[in-house]
Amino acid sequence: MTQRWFRVETTVEVGFEAPLAGGGMLRPVQARRLAVEAREHLDRLSNRRDLEVKEALGLVLDAVAAMERELEEMQRRLLLGQRGVTLREQPVRIGGDGLWVGEKVEGAVLVHLGLRVAGAHHLVCAHAVGRTAPGGSELAFTDPDPSVRDLVVAFVFDQQRKERRRELDASART
Repeated sequence: MTQRWFRVETTVEVGFEAPLAGGGMLRPVQARRLAVEAREHLDRLSNRRDLEVKEALGLVLDAVAAMERELEEMQRRLLLGQRGVTLREQPVRIGGDGLWVGEKVEGAVLVHLGLRVAGAHHLVCAHAVGRTAPGGSELAFTDPDPSVRDLVVAFVFDQQRKERRRELDASART
C-alpha cells in the first residue's frame, strides 16, 4: 500500500470480524440524543436574565451527553461481544488510510477501533482489506465513513502532539 496519509505508532484497542451480510456496519439501536435536543431548546434562551441558567444547564447537558456516549459505547461493546469480537490493545501504525497490525489479517474485514479523541472515547468501525506485510498485516480502509476518517485523523494528530510534547519535556529536563 502506498502511504499517502501521515501515520503514528501507538497502541489502540482493535478487533476484527468478517464483513456483515449486505456490507452493513455495526449500528446499535440508538435512542434519541436527549442532550442534543435539550441543547437546541437551551439555545433559544437569549436574554441576559437567562444567562446564568443557560450556563448552568449547559454544564448539566455536557454531563448528559457524556453519559449518552458512554451508554452507546457499552451497547456497542455488548453487541460486539455477542458477535464474538474481542477488542484487544495492540501496537499499530495508524493513519487516515489504514493501519498496520502485528497479526495476520487477510482479505475483507470489519475493523473495530477504540480511540480516545479530545478526552472522549469513541468506538468506530470501518471496512478494510488486509494483506500480509513484514511482521504482521497492512489494512487499507475501503471508503470509510467521513466521520470515522475524521476521528482517526484527529486521533493520529493528537498522538503526534503528545509525542512531541514528551520529546520537548525530555529535552527540557536535560
